[in-house]
Amino acid sequence: MRKKFFGNIILIVSAIIAMPVASNAADSREKPELSVEVNEGKPRFIHKNKQFSCSHKINHGGGCTRVSFYAELRGTEITPEGALKKLKLQIGLRDVEIELSSDLKKGSCLFDVVLKHELTHLALHRKVLKRFAPEIAKAVLSTAETIPVPITQAHFNRISNVLKKYVNRMMREDDKQNALMDTGDAYLYQQKQCLNE
Repeated sequence: MRKKFFGNIILIVSAIIAMPVASNAADSREKPELSVEVNEGKPRFIHKNKQFSCSHKINHGGGCTRVSFYAELRGTEITPEGALKKLKLQIGLRDVEIELSSDLKKGSCLFDVVLKHELTHLALHRKVLKRFAPEIAKAVLSTAETIPVPITQAHFNRISNVLKKYVNRMMREDDKQNALMDTGDAYLYQQKQCLNE
């Protein structure tokens, strides 16, 4: 009951000025420091359309949860020698929407059951995000530690490629986990909960 919007991986790069490299700078430089922020996203609730698209289907069980995964470098610090000193990484969800059909009356059993189902999807998206965030951060730091001095745009592109690779892996796992919730049996169970209403 969700549709995945694939966010772009954005690398925001600070201006880099190439400086001459000291003869032993690569041997004596410190490893870069990485700070990571995980953004779980704030949902926007929609309850105005009878029908809407979700995962290329119309009225996908009466509800839909949409998210967009992203990972961005939000800033860097470069030493005077041109070595990476600090990186700020943000990994998260954006464009979070939970939509329920306007055919579902607020306060009804079916409204509550469908809302609970969609909130479970959101919780699962967040769980996958939290599981992958440390792995993504580790891969970025490992790549950053191998970058020679002075750093160039090509080196930042290497970091960007690592981000893309790991975010794609995270989204594939997210698709797999969420698909387990969207089966015919799951929808039948939802409807059975409200038969006596």
